[in-house]
Amino acid sequence: MSTGYALAAVTAVLRGQLMAYLRATGASSAVGGVSVSAGPPDRVTVGNQEGNQVNLFLSRVTRNPTWANLGPPPRSTGGDDVAAPPLGVDLHYVASVYGHDPLTGEILLGHLLAMLHETPVLTRAAIRRSLAPDPPDPTLPAAVADSRLAEQVELLRVSVTNSPGGEESFRLWSAFSAPYRSSVFFDVSVVLIDPLRGAREPLPVRAVTAGTVDVDGPEVDQVRADGPTGTPVTAGATLVVTGRNLAGPDVRVRIGTASASPATASAGELRVPLSDFDRPVAAGIRGLVVTHAVALGDPPTPRPAISSDAVPVSYRPTITVAPGDVVVGSSRTVDGVVLRTGTVTVDVVPEVEAGQQVTLGLTGAGGTVLAAPADNGVPSGGPRTGRIGFAFRDLPAGTYLARLRVDGVDSPLHADPTGRYDGPAVVL
Repeated sequence: MSTGYALAAVTAVLRGQLMAYLRATGASSAVGGVSVSAGPPDRVTVGNQEGNQVNLFLSRVTRNPTWANLGPPPRSTGGDDVAAPPLGVDLHYVASVYGHDPLTGEILLGHLLAMLHETPVLTRAAIRRSLAPDPPDPTLPAAVADSRLAEQVELLRVSVTNSPGGEESFRLWSAFSAPYRSSVFFDVSVVLIDPLRGAREPLPVRAVTAGTVDVDGPEVDQVRADGPTGTPVTAGATLVVTGRNLAGPDVRVRIGTASASPATASAGELRVPLSDFDRPVAAGIRGLVVTHAVALGDPPTPRPAISSDAVPVSYRPTITVAPGDVVVGSSRTVDGVVLRTGTVTVDVVPEVEAGQQVTLGLTGAGGTVLAAPADNGVPSGGPRTGRIGFAFRDLPAGTYLARLRVDGVDSPLHADPTGRYDGPAVVL
């Protein structure tokens, strides 16, 4: 990669290329000699003392979008360097021509455009020749010549861009504080500047081993609750996992970060109670996978290396609402309708975490959806809660069916022998 002297090196290469081109084409002799400078336009002598000159001005530098989004983040969350990507920048030049005699500016401008057109890529050989000229260039600093520009991964590409319009051009030259002269705008991309500080070096690898193991991974077709068809997956249920190649070494059933060993296992079916998982499983739509252990390493050690594809499981919460959990704070009558304001508190299993999306739906004469309180009512510093209070305002008095929705999954309703839903009920 290049060093921080690379920007100056690019300008030096362009200047050397242009000087050589003007000599080779005879343009320099045609106008009676010409100089190529690099600097702000306001430093060029104009007026009666104006000479034949081409001035290269690096007017702007922008971050190259491709290299800006390449590779991993350069730092970890702890602030340590984990990568050392180069800084990729694009250079934007303004090249202006000057001349004392008529048509001199046009001659220089035409040859400048021809050189840019014929040299769309600055080759490594051309860069080395320009940075080590013969005879030596006393205006070229040694550090710029040693910038390693020719060794960077990307080749430098030159492209002529459209000149700005009249008003924008007027503003630009006003900012230069210099008289306007015919100009060419072109870009050079991409210059890669290598950071001085490298990434944090990892410890060396002591040894590398390899081996092969023939295995048939588990395949899950369906997950349901043990019981009649349509039985919802709720707290206390036993999951029935059906598929192929399910039984295996150290078979585990995983839902999120929770896992459990099945109570019974066969090639086509696993049964695992939700109560057997090593940590609480949150209600909602969860992904279930089956994993098998494979002996890996030296000496071989069983590791959970093979897993099935994730299968969604709708784990539904269950709620109860005691009569004392409905508190009416105030009532008023509008157009003969009694409106209640207060709170309704529900007990929920499994307990709800602070980050879950929770609402309470009330279906009745004046049905509505109530939002959960902040953090779902989980006490500060607590992991979860099994009791949530919902505030309601101006609901018509009557009986409502209550459904708690947790992460998109509703709690089940109870039906009477005729099939009519009758609970959980909230009476206002």
